[in-house]
Parts: sequence; structure tokens; C-alpha cells
Amino acid sequence: MTANIIKIACCLVCVVGIALAAPSTVKLPKDFVQCKRSDPKLNECIKNALRKAIPHLVKGVPSFGLYPIDPLRITALGIDQGTGPVSIKLNFRDLDISNIGSVKIDDIFADLNKNNITLDVHFEKPITLDGNYDIKGKVIILPITGEGLSKISLENLRAKINVYLNPVVRNGNTYADVKDIKLTFTTTKMRLKLDNLFKGDKALGNNMNTFLNENWKDILAELQTNFESALAAAFSGVAQQFFSRVPYNQVFIE
Repeated sequence: MTANIIKIACCLVCVVGIALAAPSTVKLPKDFVQCKRSDPKLNECIKNALRKAIPHLVKGVPSFGLYPIDPLRITALGIDQGTGPVSIKLNFRDLDISNIGSVKIDDIFADLNKNNITLDVHFEKPITLDGNYDIKGKVIILPITGEGLSKISLENLRAKINVYLNPVVRNGNTYADVKDIKLTFTTTKMRLKLDNLFKGDKALGNNMNTFLNENWKDILAELQTNFESALAAAFSGVAQQFFSRVPYNQVFIE
């Protein structure tokens, strides 16, 4: 696959609306479930805890300093792919990722000794990305240029998310920094709509949008790594804000 270069020119702390002041320690709300590290059914406990926590996190938890994340705003996302069937420079601005709250957890595996958690999830609603774009380059055999509003939809999205945590001690409490998140996904359909292609030429723009949707599998094969990195970075920012405010040993107790 053609090498992809992704740059996210934004601060995800700002993206999710975190307060500028240094976070203070807060206790888990009563609806959140704690899990014992020694529990032989630890994976099941974490799965149930996340199922109960996700609706609260999606709507926002003021006591955590966490704001609603559906939609989740990414201020800038750039894809610069210089060679291959899809050779483009594509930039997004003020990109909203919607329907995150429709996530359902299928399976989970936690290795707390290594501070790694792996989740298999699916989304009951299409994940949509709405924002402003500008593009220049070539898609398969056709030149493409334009700037305006864009909408991308990923249907029946299934994802594997690997979360790598790094425990750190602050003020006598153990917290967890999100060291990395790796995300891969499959989808049964990608739909694209790019407004104002070719300086507003409706005939050329409609034909190109039709072409993009008819060849979505080939296009996604070239750009999927970029989308996976973008989603992983977005979720990493959200997870980091949670773990930066809540001590690790309140989430997983002895």
C-alpha cells in the first residue's frame, strides 16, 4: 500500500473542550463500576463497566470536566498521499465525527500487568464525518480539485481498539497516561459527498461524486490507514482526559 502521511494539526485537549486549568482528582460517579484486578471475570466486569459508563461519557460528565463527545470535533486533519492510484492532498477543517454514542462492545481483553486493553466494538449507526475540505490531485485515473463542505459515512463499522496505558504517580496517586491507541476497522460501505468540486461545475462534480462512490473500496484501500489514525487519535484524546482526572486505582481496585 502506498505510504501514507497523516498530520493532525490540532490539540485534542481543546477538541474535546477540556478546561485549561490543571485537572483535579475526582471520584467516580455512583453509576460507574469499579473492577477488582484479582477478579477472575475481570474482562466481563470491564465490559459491563464500559457499557454503563459510555452513555455518561458521550453526554459529558461535568464533574470530570468532560464535555459531550458526540459529535467529536477535530479542528484539522491532513492527508498527503503523493503516489499510487489515489494521489491527493486532502485537508479537512472543523471535522465533526458523529454517532460515536452508538458504539456497542462485543468483546474485551485486559492485561493489567502490561497495562494493555483490547476491545472489539461495532457501531449501530453509521459513523459520519462532516466538515470543510479542500482537495487536489488524482483519483485512480481522474484529476480532482475542489473545496467546500464534505460528508463521509462509514456503515456497519466494526473496530478493534488496542489501548496502551502507562501508569504514573502524581501527588501520591497512580494515574494512567494513554501511551498509544491502535485502531483498525472494517465497513460494508463508505459513502462520500464533496460539494463544490471543480470550482462549482455541477456536471463534473456530480460525475466525480458518482465515480468516488462506485469505487469506494479502491479509494478506502488507499486511505484507510489515514482514517484509522484519525479515529485513534480522537479516541486517545478522550481517553486521556478521563484517565488524567481519575486515579487508575479508582478504576481498577485491589
